[in-house]
Amino acid sequence: MNRSLFELEPRLPIDKTNREFRIVRETVGFTAARRLMDEIFSTFPDTDGNFRKEFQTTGFSPRFLELTLYAMLQEQGHQVDRSSAAPDFVIRGAHPVAIEATTTNPPQGSTSETDEDIMAAVRRLIPDDLAEAEEEFVLQAGKAIRRKMIKRDAQGHAYWEKPHVAGVPFAIALEAFHHPSALIFSSTALANYLYGQRDVAHHDNNGRLVITSEQITEHKNRDKKPIPSGLFNQPGSEHLAAVMFTNDATISKFNRMGTERGYGPENVHLIRGGLMYNTAPDADTPTPFKYEVVECEPEERERFSEGFHVFHNPNARHPVSVGTFEGCVEHRLLETGRTLTTWKGRSIFASRTVIIQGTE
Repeated sequence: MNRSLFELEPRLPIDKTNREFRIVRETVGFTAARRLMDEIFSTFPDTDGNFRKEFQTTGFSPRFLELTLYAMLQEQGHQVDRSSAAPDFVIRGAHPVAIEATTTNPPQGSTSETDEDIMAAVRRLIPDDLAEAEEEFVLQAGKAIRRKMIKRDAQGHAYWEKPHVAGVPFAIALEAFHHPSALIFSSTALANYLYGQRDVAHHDNNGRLVITSEQITEHKNRDKKPIPSGLFNQPGSEHLAAVMFTNDATISKFNRMGTERGYGPENVHLIRGGLMYNTAPDADTPTPFKYEVVECEPEERERFSEGFHVFHNPNARHPVSVGTFEGCVEHRLLETGRTLTTWKGRSIFASRTVIIQGTE
């Protein structure tokens, strides 16, 4: 059995660890998250032996995404192969997929260590200009995906050309961490970039919702160099079968799921609130929700699959079979130019989880 993720690496001083790691390690309110993370890590194949060290230092967010991906694939019953260092995961079986995880990251030299108090940290979660922040999200997401697409190993192989995954659909899993506010953005902005179009909604004279689509040619933000829209239509993108996106591979998710398993202390309570998909036929706004997270039966628990979106590339040379990732939201571009989105269960856009801790 693997040691705890929160047991310090040998000769690693606590002040050299990642700030988020220290908060999770030392906060009573995250007890349930720590227990569940260690449970997942106990079966996690650490291919190069560096996972825990990177999780505790410079790679906290990327390694966290990998751990969540692994938990999701295990939850769905996939046969996961991590015998090679890259891509990060290979699903074997009837519908194989090779998955490489990546994140958008803060600029080098930037840090949240200078936040003076909790309110300073909270203010950083709210962008001053929402439209500008969304464009920056798209630019950073595009940069992260392209970085993986152009990478080659010592033999000159791209991820999809490596001998152990040749002919297997290749997907990139993405989460945004370039700014504290990055997690507020849902899949819509990324869909616009990948497919090169956006949905435009209005109500007709009878109050019925009408949705059309319009083409997008580029994405730009202030004085930064614009990037072309429609990644799936660009040369070389036929090697990318899908992009898997989440804004929910977070400590809060593990804390909620651990609490539902009874892993948290009795004096810690969690309240979750946010916005979810509105199933009313003519709705153009999401539905607010709020609930207390409590211990519950397995069939009532939150799943790791919730919060993951799979964007299928219509031009993929080796496409991912629809339904391979059960429980994830799936997006497919139709010949009409509209995007078909399907899912089972609930589809949550964004949420906050509040920790209430008693004195005893």
